Amino acid sequence: MELPNFCPECGNQLISPKAEICPNCGVRLKTNPEKSPVIAALCSFAFTGLGQVYNGDAGRGVLILLGTYLGLLVLIIPGLAVFIYGIYDAYKTAKRMNASEIPYRETNVLHMVLFVVLWFFGVIAFFVMAAIVAAFAFAVY
Repeated sequence: MELPNFCPECGNQLISPKAEICPNCGVRLKTNPEKSPVIAALCSFAFTGLGQVYNGDAGRGVLILLGTYLGLLVLIIPGLAVFIYGIYDAYKTAKRMNASEIPYRETNVLHMVLFVVLWFFGVIAFFVMAAIVAAFAFAVY
């Protein structure tokens, strides 16, 4: 269900929910730049959780990253499910921000760079853990 859009300044109903300027009072309605849902999804595809960081939610990105790694370590299917969910979530969150359904969050480039560094350390840790699990699972006594 879509809620009717009203001007926050004068209170009149807007003709279009995508209006940038109120036709009645002339106040600018959209002050935030739009997030690109495609870029958010591509970021999450390239680096699991980076799309969430692009959308301004670094904590959620770290949770997606950890969920993917743990899911891949235990079984492949749960890790892939979390990975695909991360792509979907990044895309939908950017669309919802653009539609003003959820609060807009700024993209912090420093957080994105630090997250990619964390991602690489996570990959290294994942392979070390996988090697340890394999050593115990396939140990010949």
